Amino acid sequence: MPVNIEIKGNLARLLATENLIVEHKQVETAQFDVDRRVLTLPMWNTVSNFVYDMLVAHEVGHALFTPNTMWKKDEYANVPQSYVNVVEDARIERLMKQKFAGLNRDFYKGYEELNALDFFELQDVDINQLKLIDKINLYFKLGAYLCLDFNDTENQFITEISKAETFEEVLSLSKRIYEYSKQQAEERKQEMQKQEINLSSLEDTSDSNSEEIEMPTNTDDASDQEIDADADIDDPDFEESEDDDYGAGNTAGNWDNIDESDTQESFDRNSDSLKDNEARETNYVEIPEMNLDNVVVDFETIYQALKVHFEAEDTGEQSSRNGYYYCGNSLSQERLEFNKYKRSASKDVNNLVKEFEMQKAADSYARQSIAKTGVLDTSKLHTYMYNDDIFKKITVVPDGKNHGLVFLLDWSGSMAHILKDTVKQLFNLVWFCRKVNIPYEVYSFTNDGWCIGEVNQDRSFDAEYNLVNPERIVTQIKEGNLHIDGGFRMVNILSSTKKSKKLDEMMLLLWLQVNAFSNTKYNYYRRFSLSGTPLNEAIIAAGQLTKRLIKSAKLQKCHVITLTDGEGYYSQYNILRDNYSGGTEMSKRSIYPHNTVIRHKGRTFTGAMSEPEFTCKLVEAVKSDIPNCNFVGIRILERNGLSNFYNYYGRHYYDHVDQMRSQMKKKGVVSFKSLAFDMWFALNSKDLSVEDELDVQAGAEKRKITAAFRKMNKGKKSNKFMTKEFISQIA
Repeated sequence: MPVNIEIKGNLARLLATENLIVEHKQVETAQFDVDRRVLTLPMWNTVSNFVYDMLVAHEVGHALFTPNTMWKKDEYANVPQSYVNVVEDARIERLMKQKFAGLNRDFYKGYEELNALDFFELQDVDINQLKLIDKINLYFKLGAYLCLDFNDTENQFITEISKAETFEEVLSLSKRIYEYSKQQAEERKQEMQKQEINLSSLEDTSDSNSEEIEMPTNTDDASDQEIDADADIDDPDFEESEDDDYGAGNTAGNWDNIDESDTQESFDRNSDSLKDNEARETNYVEIPEMNLDNVVVDFETIYQALKVHFEAEDTGEQSSRNGYYYCGNSLSQERLEFNKYKRSASKDVNNLVKEFEMQKAADSYARQSIAKTGVLDTSKLHTYMYNDDIFKKITVVPDGKNHGLVFLLDWSGSMAHILKDTVKQLFNLVWFCRKVNIPYEVYSFTNDGWCIGEVNQDRSFDAEYNLVNPERIVTQIKEGNLHIDGGFRMVNILSSTKKSKKLDEMMLLLWLQVNAFSNTKYNYYRRFSLSGTPLNEAIIAAGQLTKRLIKSAKLQKCHVITLTDGEGYYSQYNILRDNYSGGTEMSKRSIYPHNTVIRHKGRTFTGAMSEPEFTCKLVEAVKSDIPNCNFVGIRILERNGLSNFYNYYGRHYYDHVDQMRSQMKKKGVVSFKSLAFDMWFALNSKDLSVEDELDVQAGAEKRKITAAFRKMNKGKKSNKFMTKEFISQIA
């Protein structure tokens, strides 16, 4: 059965009764950082669940019972680390088995499996001739499978280790075992020297007698045996053939290095052979807390900036100063167009309101219940002989929830030609919210850093710069955190907290700004220009902004609506790297092509192998921290964009991309639920613009009129379907 590594991570947290940081990486063996409380588990591909559970339990034992202290005191300065490790391993494994009785089987089966794989390299080894620290290591890990001999002193050590409760006892025992082992090694060395002296004298005697021996020409069986016996003395394998307690080679262990445990070294070395070398490297990233004061450009700031700019454009001052051609009627014409659209949109907005009220009423009816009051209904008393239901009833209608909306508008360069039509749709939704009194906030997300006058400059790693300009720091730089570009901003372009008159003025200013991106007759406000697509950063910021809106407006449910035409750019995370001066410096690393695991508020979100997957995992992580929060994605597709959208988000819902194409053709829009987004809407950019009037010239041919009529109806059909589905999400 394959091992589910994330389940093992959860097991570690449960055993530790602590929200440990659990990582699965390409390491040789399991490790636990006592200081950082990080448990690192290897990515093995040939071991069973027993081995994994044993390793997890072992390392959790360190987390629970090994103190976070420096133990290299004067009295233990000469005690090797390997001795302390072996004795401490025995202590914490015993304590874990006492605390969780079910782990006994995992330790038994796990070590049985590793022993069968010869992890300790015991094949052809006389285990009773190993160093004491190795015999202790084997006794507490493999005692059930091995017959180990100990003298009285050694048995006393075993007994004390079996009863050790504290780390201080471990240190004391390790010191005594080491001193005893050094004494053993010295005695063994002296005995070996005696053996060598005796062997040397035997060889000298043999040489002195060799001249007196006459080699026979004819031999019988007896003489053959005598010669062979003498020949054994000169055999280079003589020492290995002798069955003595201090034989050379692998049978007696490496007694020359008394400071190390050979069996534990073998275990660590063989662990490398079980690594899954084909497994993708795993990145672990944390979602950072953003400094919203520096990230958010407030409504008043952008309102005043746009107002000043277009007032200057009205006079021609701005245009003449920048050398642009000025057309005095352009702004006036756009104002007329805006007012015209506002009037025409009122019908669609009223339809939205009507649909919303109908959905609310239907939902309220579905949730209502009838309860008996316990009061007799006198009009039914005469039926008491054949009717048990003679009590008055009351209809209970549960209270609806207070909803709020947070809109995220893509302010990227690729949106330039469709931004005006997108803003139209946004305005419709905002007007709808105003009519039904739903609190809302609208943010455009950008990485232009316009408010500080820096375009596409990431200064987040410049410590000196940040000290001088602390107002520009969007988040604290920390190793393992998702990297946030220093120019990332959330511009609060609309808000339900503002008065209607100012909101209308702001909508007009936005209308002029987005129209100017494709209109050379007047200038757009340069510091609010289009940029990249920091979608992932916007999702993170939206989590914090949603919490703020829920708290301020006392909401029970909130919806985050993203309006974008594509994916966010490749995300990065912060890492420490060695520099050329011999020190370390903070740098960035792409989350691709590695498998990325997001950690947020004690939970992990796995399976991010691509930018869309990473975005979905970010949404899951952000939602996990906000009760009753929905994410709705509105994707504006360009030509041939449907296939990619299917591959990124629709595979779990549609059997094939052709099904998605069929729905797009039939309804003008694709809609489905996803694993991360509560609802996805995708529509063709050509159908985004909806006109109430036919866009044809006077005297146009019949076929052109027909085509224009179909285009108008197609756009209306898709928008009608989308708005109906959208309203159902928030009703």
